[in-house]
Amino acid sequence: MIGTTLSYELLNSEVEPFLKHNSSEHYRIPEDADLSTFNELSLFKIYLKYVNTLQMLCKEVIRVGSHRDGGKEICVEEQYKPRQPCLVYSIGINNQLDFDMAVVAKFGCDVHCFDPSMKNETHRVSKHIWFYKFGLGGTNHINNLGWELKTLDTIRRELGHTHRTIDILKIDAEGAEWLAIPQMISSGALDDIRQISMETHFGYKAVNKVGGYWGDIHPVKQVSALRQLYDFGYRTVMRERNMYSLGKWPGFRKQETNVYELTFIKPPTKQLVKKNPLMQDLNMKIRVSK
Repeated sequence: MIGTTLSYELLNSEVEPFLKHNSSEHYRIPEDADLSTFNELSLFKIYLKYVNTLQMLCKEVIRVGSHRDGGKEICVEEQYKPRQPCLVYSIGINNQLDFDMAVVAKFGCDVHCFDPSMKNETHRVSKHIWFYKFGLGGTNHINNLGWELKTLDTIRRELGHTHRTIDILKIDAEGAEWLAIPQMISSGALDDIRQISMETHFGYKAVNKVGGYWGDIHPVKQVSALRQLYDFGYRTVMRERNMYSLGKWPGFRKQETNVYELTFIKPPTKQLVKKNPLMQDLNMKIRVSK
């Protein structure tokens, strides 16, 4: 039996009903009207509940890239495994190309890498890898650090990929994902992306050492973005805690991390049922310790 224990502490009356769900169904993030009534501690609990609940079973997952920070867990079941000619977008690389090189070695894909924080200028790295000195955003603009950010639909249009399927969209954008997700959905840029590997950063103002929220987006909009991904058809098949952000949080007796590595797949519409296949297949129980 597979079990996952979440170390929620000090559940308060306002959020506790929203953390409960039938174990045979997916946990669903509340609507924005309800989210806006919660304090940040409650929103953090909702975030932890969601990211620690797997929604589908991928029977074959492999590590691509480093076994440390930078590598990603990728679903390689028959219908999700990249096959040539395949296309991968790698957003946020921080001078690490191990994931991108591993994608080329394992699948033979073309990989387009984006990171405005690096000193390198836009250039072709190798036969299958390109680097661009701009990043992902919710709008096309230059941010307060002087970095150029573009929306995903703009990037795809400029690179001539509007009509190509993206096999893997890897996002490690230090909070910019929260601004980008709603725009990617509304613009149609996610319509033909088979799999997303994303590092999520929950911004809890009281303990964020760099000040402000991750991506300068209030936590209400952060957890709302995750719900929008779910509503658009993406299901979590893998999660990994990023222990670099482990720390003591107000309202918790134990240490928690606010940064998670999540892998999402978008199954055919007919498979998007309320019943949770992972719960059914593995008799998985999500336990919340009070």
